[in-house]
Amino acid sequence: MVYEVRFQTVAPERRDEYVKMYKQAIQGCKAAGCRSGQILCSEDDPSRVMVLLEWPSKEHHLNWRGTPTHKSFRAAVEGWQTKPSEGGYYVTDTI
Repeated sequence: MVYEVRFQTVAPERRDEYVKMYKQAIQGCKAAGCRSGQILCSEDDPSRVMVLLEWPSKEHHLNWRGTPTHKSFRAAVEGWQTKPSEGGYYVTDTI
């Protein structure tokens, strides 16, 4: 299992609307194997959002890219972020 983590920046006054739209737009990833996801909004910075998606493997996520559902997702989120998102893939361990 691997987590795709994305740190995003949006206009603070549009964050709630962005979260609502994102939750709907990302649903297509489930057909590609995405097991679950979380969207976290910063209490310290109203422009910051973090997305955490659980995939069986990095390859599952990469295979989703370019599919019709991925293209639809990208079209839906385009223009909302005020700067490019950052992130990567993470594995977990119990502490």
